[in-house]
Amino acid sequence: MNNISTEILIIILIILFLLSAFFSGSETALMSINKYKMRHQAKLNNKGAKAAKKLLENPDKIIGVILLGNNLTNILITQIATLISLRVYGDIGLAIATGLLTIFILIFAELTPKTIGQMHSEKIAYSSSLLYKPMLILLYPFVFIINLIANSIIKIMGLEDNIAKSSLSTEELKTVLSESSIKFPKPHLKMLESIIDLEKATVEDIMIPRSDIYGIDISEDISSVVSNFKVTPYTRIPVYEDNIENLLGLIHIKNIAPLLASRSINDTEIRNLIKKPYYIVSGTSLYRQLLSFQKEKRRIGFIIDEYGNIQGLVTLEDILEEIVGDFTSDPSSSEEILTTKNDNVFIIDGGVHVREINQELDIKLIAKEAKTINGFILEHTENLPEINDIIKIQGHTFKVLENIDNAVKTVHLEVNNDKKK
Repeated sequence: MNNISTEILIIILIILFLLSAFFSGSETALMSINKYKMRHQAKLNNKGAKAAKKLLENPDKIIGVILLGNNLTNILITQIATLISLRVYGDIGLAIATGLLTIFILIFAELTPKTIGQMHSEKIAYSSSLLYKPMLILLYPFVFIINLIANSIIKIMGLEDNIAKSSLSTEELKTVLSESSIKFPKPHLKMLESIIDLEKATVEDIMIPRSDIYGIDISEDISSVVSNFKVTPYTRIPVYEDNIENLLGLIHIKNIAPLLASRSINDTEIRNLIKKPYYIVSGTSLYRQLLSFQKEKRRIGFIIDEYGNIQGLVTLEDILEEIVGDFTSDPSSSEEILTTKNDNVFIIDGGVHVREINQELDIKLIAKEAKTINGFILEHTENLPEINDIIKIQGHTFKVLENIDNAVKTVHLEVNNDKKK
């Protein structure tokens, strides 16, 4: 190296700085690239994306190549810079070289390229991956030995079992969506987040409780049965005998309409139109039930507990509304969340689901087993509160306004802003 002129050494030094910058910038770009976008681009046959995807399947190998190249380059930079400084400044050049190298490597070989790699991760990662592919083949023996030594040290330290491929939790996935929200219209983003939440919610969270199921008792006088069919607000009507536990099934209004229009109709004709009920096991997630409705070509299911008792009813529309929001209205429903002049005060029907209140009011009421606000209050009081009783639960204030049939019918809720989500 002593035979090489100073000018040539300076040119080599600049080239080495560029190489070091390449290794630093490309490492940051590869580690910070959007993995989901990269996989999508790879499916579209983007060569750079496919190369990057292949490299990141074994990150220890590509990191080994980068570190090997970067460290080798930085060592050469140190040696050449020291030689140049000695030629130009003599012995004092060692101190000058040390000071300047620290600043130059930090700025030009580390900080600046890594910042650029972070800012333009996709472009840099794709193009650098095409270069790393042959480098990995060429330097594989060295990388293999380095990784073997490193992995052996990790194994000796007992850390091997703690190494696991990361996977996104539900909340982390929602965070990823939120960070991408600039590219999603807000309604679309909300729908995607709702789909993710379907796995967390169960059919009990949105069911119509057993006490609120509208059905027709076929054991009544035929004239009463016919009259009930004529005034029903629904298209699919549960039919039972004596009580809902003796459920016979469902009748579609379009099938019974011709009989209702005729002058004569009997019990047998009605029974022949009944379609067997579809039962759902309690605890089934909304996502799984949505797929089951699709597979079984059903729109209504009756939820049963471990003893076979009917707990409630859930419809396909109920699950879809969890994704897209309300698009139908229940003509007989009295479940409401009424606003008042005070933005933090609401009048709520006792049959409203806790899940619905959390979504509508942006709060986080946590129930152990209760699904409705009536059950939520009873769960905490352990008895039926009196009218005008004031109950503080999880920072929010509930006042009982009305009780009917051993249940809280209407409550006054004052939301604590400090307890909002």
